Amino acid sequence: KAVSSLRNQGYGIVSTPRRGHRLDTLTDCPLAAEVQPLLTTEYLGHAWVYEPTMASTNARATQLAQAGAPGGLVVVADTQTRGRGRLQRSWLSPAGGSLLVSAILRPRIAPVRVPQISLVAAVAVRRALNQAVPDLHPVLKWPNDVWAGGRKLAGILCEMDAELDRVHHVVVGLGLNVAIQDTDFPEDLRAKATSILAQTGRRIGRPALLAGVLNELEKALDEWLAAADLTPFLGELGEGSPLDGHRIGVEQLGSVTEGTAAGVAPDGRLRLRTDAGTVILIGSGDVHVLVPPSEGCKDRSSGCLPRSD
Repeated sequence: KAVSSLRNQGYGIVSTPRRGHRLDTLTDCPLAAEVQPLLTTEYLGHAWVYEPTMASTNARATQLAQAGAPGGLVVVADTQTRGRGRLQRSWLSPAGGSLLVSAILRPRIAPVRVPQISLVAAVAVRRALNQAVPDLHPVLKWPNDVWAGGRKLAGILCEMDAELDRVHHVVVGLGLNVAIQDTDFPEDLRAKATSILAQTGRRIGRPALLAGVLNELEKALDEWLAAADLTPFLGELGEGSPLDGHRIGVEQLGSVTEGTAAGVAPDGRLRLRTDAGTVILIGSGDVHVLVPPSEGCKDRSSGCLPRSD
């Protein structure tokens, strides 16, 4: 039964009559037994929940947090049936193709600082990718995306439970496309989404990659908690940004504010330089890179605001 259970988890085990069993290959599933030996963290990932199929890792982590689960607990799935990103958008997650993970945090901070955690997590993911896949060259797109090759590679979704003066918990969710072929994406996403495999042609082991992400996330969180704001991360947030210097539109509650992206402020808000030359700070919104009329768009209502996420 034990050998059968291991095979069902993806381990390659060869059995020979009267000689026993031999482990030939490890699983690529992000199981605790595969990831935890690679962790250098003090608290993140030491408690672990894994299921092959889950509706949503963020939803499960939220339930566990509300039931009193400790900070640092990690929830992982191989595939999700109701994965989601910002603004309740669905997240594609074929089995074996992604890292789908949520972590429970219980930081002692004012609720106003919580939105910065998405950017801290994005920096941590980029650092881990730079170590694991040096030729990938990922960049960060405000407020919560990691891009590669001009397309979305990963998304981060943070959800919190807080009162006016205290944070009860924060759930940090990550969906990272690892081994999804271009042809596996729906046709309407192929120009927008990508994976490590699609960008590099190489398969990267998910357990080691997840361990790297968790190691970098704890270090980045400690660095952020020791600072007053995002100042230590501003250089990395702006390096190769697909927004900085471009004319963008920020959609909020049905209206669009246009201007030139001018980096991220220390408090995590997007700096937008208006046509009048003033800089305003944007705390949230759906960001689009505006296509200039010279590229063939005559009517902004019919395509000059292509979704960049």
